[in-house]
Amino acid sequence: MKTKYFILAAIAAVGLASCSSDEFLGDNSPNVVEETTVDDGSIRFGFELPNATRADIYGQAAADLLGNHFYVTGTKGTEPTTSPTTSLVFDNYLVNYAVNTAGTSESNTANWEYVGVTPDGTNYAKLGSYSQQTIKYWDFSIDQYDFLAFSTGEKKAVTGKTTATISSDEIGVTAMKYGSNLASKGVAYTFIIPDVTALKNAYISDITEVEQANYGNDVMLKFKNLGSKVRIALYETVPGYSVKDVKFYTVDNDAIKTGQTGYIAPTTTAALISAATGGIPTKGTIEVYFPHVGTNNDSEADYNKAAATVTPITISDPTDPSDPAFAFYDKAPTFGTLAAAKLVEKESAEAGDDNVFLGRTLPTATFASGEISTFYKTVFPVSNPSPLTLRVDYTLVPIDGAAETIKVYGAKAVVPATYTTWLPNYAYTYIFKISDNTNGWTSPDKTGEEGLFPITFDAVVAEATDANPEQRTITTVATPTITTYQQDHYKDASADEYSIARGKKVYVQVMDNSSSPATLYGNLNTTTSEGTARSLLFAVSKAAATEAEVMDALENQSNVDSGTGEITGRNTIKLTPDDTNIDADVEAIENGVDNNPITVTKGQAAEIDITALSAGTYAYVYDYSSSTKTTKDIYQLIDVSGGTVGSSGTTYYSLGFSAIDGGTATSENEAVDARYLYFSVTQNGTATKTYSYVSVEGKSNLPAGLKKVLKSTVLGNTVTGGSAASADTFYFFKYINNNGSYAVKVIKIVA
Repeated sequence: MKTKYFILAAIAAVGLASCSSDEFLGDNSPNVVEETTVDDGSIRFGFELPNATRADIYGQAAADLLGNHFYVTGTKGTEPTTSPTTSLVFDNYLVNYAVNTAGTSESNTANWEYVGVTPDGTNYAKLGSYSQQTIKYWDFSIDQYDFLAFSTGEKKAVTGKTTATISSDEIGVTAMKYGSNLASKGVAYTFIIPDVTALKNAYISDITEVEQANYGNDVMLKFKNLGSKVRIALYETVPGYSVKDVKFYTVDNDAIKTGQTGYIAPTTTAALISAATGGIPTKGTIEVYFPHVGTNNDSEADYNKAAATVTPITISDPTDPSDPAFAFYDKAPTFGTLAAAKLVEKESAEAGDDNVFLGRTLPTATFASGEISTFYKTVFPVSNPSPLTLRVDYTLVPIDGAAETIKVYGAKAVVPATYTTWLPNYAYTYIFKISDNTNGWTSPDKTGEEGLFPITFDAVVAEATDANPEQRTITTVATPTITTYQQDHYKDASADEYSIARGKKVYVQVMDNSSSPATLYGNLNTTTSEGTARSLLFAVSKAAATEAEVMDALENQSNVDSGTGEITGRNTIKLTPDDTNIDADVEAIENGVDNNPITVTKGQAAEIDITALSAGTYAYVYDYSSSTKTTKDIYQLIDVSGGTVGSSGTTYYSLGFSAIDGGTATSENEAVDARYLYFSVTQNGTATKTYSYVSVEGKSNLPAGLKKVLKSTVLGNTVTGGSAASADTFYFFKYINNNGSYAVKVIKIVA
């Protein structure tokens, strides 16, 4: 038979959300090799994919990225409930790519060969326990095979190394585990990464299932890179002016004035300044695991998907800059110069002026040139983030052709730590807007009045780079975008805190960044369909709460006090409403430039009188729900492996296994009934059974054989949090989910 084969390495090039420009898309032309082959039943790695996505990379280009090799582990059998198949077939086999070798052996139809391949122990460590790599054939007596793989690209795959001994041309690896070892998020394998260059060579795959109906076809593996990708862009909306000559600072401290000791002149290379000790890591270990495996979890969104835990190299003494570990951190990661191709001409009739300027709208934002055509730079993943700061100088040029220019110095924007987590295989875009409300100085020694608002942190766009057919976009700042302001806020020790002692109120404006150009919401002073205010202020019980945690408490409520209106989220965070110290009916923002008020349209700004508040954590919430909220009860199984039931002071519910046995079994394709909870019961021989809770969220029909028990049965068994857990019992937490739409900004207030 004649078949087309090519390898797929899923490294998607992504751009702005909903961007359809080809500039942000990969090549959609796979390198195809046609070979006449005979299907002899051998297992082959040929990667046949007739309907490829545009961002995928194929053939020789993919092999180049993988360093012409990958390691694969494969198992077969019937998939258990909490693990992949367990019978080992491929034990960390090394698979090599060689041009024009397709069809030269039974096991090679697409230039990828594993039979007779021998790791040399130098460039490729021997990870399996086999004596030699032999040909494998499909076993039609079993249900399925499971494959996982990784590659170290052009770097050597070595074992026995630590972060202290690993070299820049190496990546430390461990053998891939399989089967039940992957249950309960067990570590599948570990990488030791010496630097960001090596990180670019670290590729992993999800678990690829091959069911019996597909035996005989080539095994298709999709690889994704473990690095994070970050890019930054700027645009301006200054009326009557264009912006040019943007210069970036690489330090953010008091020594930012020209001539001051420690002053470092700004540079044309774009940079973000990290507030973390040492900065952004460039070296460490990465553990790969699979959050959900086995038949019990096949409805989970991340079923068989690879995930990673990142541990950077440890700084022994954060107060001692001579600690050698500091060499493996970057205090101010750079992103190249602003790309000339994205700059626009000045709106001026001035002849002979060849200056180029920042874009003036979000779609035309000017990017710093990264390492690829989409402006991304590969960086080490960060799971314990700290704020990032943009500080710039720039020049304003009038668009009417006048000869004057205005130079602005030290303008600054701070990206909260909430938005600086960088996950492996994700891409992040930070876009900053320079407006007429800039917070820079117009004097080079940075004296006198500063402008009103900070540079608006307008959007963070983060998109998964895994080119699955159902590619998800992860946006870490929800639409709408919230901007907060307090005069002299920049003088605080922490840009995340607002000072009561200053005696100034905090103002909030909400941008609709789903439109282009973005517009201010003008209904902050109205009410929702339920009659509650759209602008809300809450005291937050958790001092270090993030916007996401407050959002979760609003959307998933375990209790609402009928007297005080206090909301308790399923995450135990309490939100206490404060209606008296917020006013969304203001017509002016006090204490602007030279203390002059700025006129605003009523309903376009909310005023928070923090002088009447106690120090603590608060949240401004804008409720932009468009219709009446509907609610539903959610039952969540809790972990009692520690011997106690949940948290003290919280109510839980229990269900014994005997009650499940007495439940009613479902029939084939039975409709989900909201009155019931569902369970899977598996008879293990004659003596024991396995019981599993089955979430039916989002499902409409069920298979036969599940046991169903009325929720009222569960609710009849109240359990106090902190009590001892009983054997053979499930424990549940019940909360209420509503379909409200909220935008949240956490506001930390200090005395």
